[in-house]
This record gives sequence, structure tokens and C-alpha cells, in this order.
Amino acid sequence: MYHKLRSKRIVIIPALILCFLFTSCGSGQEKGGNGAIAGTWEMTRIAAGNEEISAADYMKSADVKQVPVLCFESDGKVTLDVEGVSGLGTWLEQNGQYTITYTSGGKDVTKQISFDNDTLVMEQNGYTLTYERK
Repeated sequence: MYHKLRSKRIVIIPALILCFLFTSCGSGQEKGGNGAIAGTWEMTRIAAGNEEISAADYMKSADVKQVPVLCFESDGKVTLDVEGVSGLGTWLEQNGQYTITYTSGGKDVTKQISFDNDTLVMEQNGYTLTYERK
């Protein structure tokens, strides 16, 4: 698994950065919903298929110094920081369901987020990324 993720770092890190480098203004819906998700979240695990490793092991295998960090603002903005490179997007809560929206390749992309008070999970380019509140 470590070797696979190390060889995939060329795909994972740029994909994360590119996905959030472009700002999306959303579709005019009210942003933010309730503020339960607001705060800073740090990636703690990454999984591909049935294999999962900790963020610390991912950092070693991918030769990165910092795990990705998501910062959700109460006004509906979200920032992703990967190795000091930041990207912007928006988040929305509707009926207890959370989404992140950003622009990638000129198209709006919306990702569903599984969220409870302690853990946030999202799928990205075939990987399951787990974040925990800092």
C-alpha cells in the first residue's frame, strides 16, 4: 500500500490542489446552513479500495511535510491547504446533508460530505479522505 500511495502522490497531491484552486460562487443558494461544520479539519486517514493508512504514514510514503487541512468558515466558504498551497470553494448544508462546491477544469464540482461532530469523510479521485476536527 505504501508503495502504491507513494507512486500515486504525483496524482493525489496535485488533484487535491487543483480541485480547490478555483473558487466557485455556487448557485445562489444560501451558504453555510448551520455552523456545526465550521472550524479546522485535518486529514487523518486515506483509503483506496480496502486499504487504508494513517495520515502520518501517507506523509512518509508520499514524501510530504504537511497533511491537507480544510477550514470551513461559518459564512459558507471552505479553504483547502495542501503543502502551503490554498484553494477556495463553498460549503452548503441542506436538511442535514453537507456538500462542498468548487470549480475544476472550468466546471462546477459538488462533493457530498459525510459529517458528524468529530469526523468528516469525502471521496476524491477514487480515494476516501477522512478528516478530524483540530
